[in-house]
Amino acid sequence: MEKENNQDIKQELQEMRAEFKELLEKNISLSEDVLFLSKKINRYVIWERIFGVVKVLIFVIPLILSIIYLPTILKNAFAPYKELLGESKELNSNLLNVDISQYLK
Repeated sequence: MEKENNQDIKQELQEMRAEFKELLEKNISLSEDVLFLSKKINRYVIWERIFGVVKVLIFVIPLILSIIYLPTILKNAFAPYKELLGESKELNSNLLNVDISQYLK
């Protein structure tokens, strides 16, 4: 009776080991899939951050350059008209006499 009981226990243990082995293999397979997807998502997020910064720079750099260089370009563009029309108060408007340092503070 005891031998049969021991054989039944051994058989149950072997079945449980087989189940555990199968479950572990399935778990490893799923973990590898999750790892692959997480790496792919991480790469996507990194590229999105890089392109986000590039988009902002594409908008901000021309804006900053226009604030710095536009007043001098306008002064140079209106200089010939100043000579033709003489010293006019309209041409000496605030737009032409912009002090950039006050905006950069």
